[in-house]
Amino acid sequence: MWSEIALERGPDGGISPLTRARLMSRPEAEAEAAIAYVVSREGEMELLGADPARLEDARELFVEGQRVRELLRVRSYSLETERVWAGLPAEDRRVILGRLAAAGQPSTPDAASTVIGMALNQLVVARLIALATATKGTQATAGEAMLGLPIAFQLEVIRETGADLRVPGEVLRVLGL
Repeated sequence: MWSEIALERGPDGGISPLTRARLMSRPEAEAEAAIAYVVSREGEMELLGADPARLEDARELFVEGQRVRELLRVRSYSLETERVWAGLPAEDRRVILGRLAAAGQPSTPDAASTVIGMALNQLVVARLIALATATKGTQATAGEAMLGLPIAFQLEVIRETGADLRVPGEVLRVLGL
């Protein structure tokens, strides 16, 4: 699934704009198929993981499932970040761009989207950790949340958090502006 898409990162660790664009342009039906693919791989992995002779096969399924999970998350974060930026009032945009300029950063919509995307990511990870902790009964790590919660659920949390950020004034509040 999506084998033609490599998760390319720049020197700063950011996802390449080309990769983001390729993922964002994928139709929703294709994303739904990718979710089903991940669920299927995880089911196969569980069956194989119980057999010590098949651990390498289980590992390969895990790696492939995680690759597609990450592509789905990047797609969802990118789409939500774009929706948040597009929905901001002009004055809120000016405030964010002005703060970027005052900090010596590029005062561009791309730079502002990066800031919004980082805030979105932090909010989502905090929510996922809280939800995984509640499920587990003890403090969960980010890794446990990313591996232990179903991918469809994670994508829904990203969508809901993006919707929360589209509430007027919320982005500026979250960013402390």
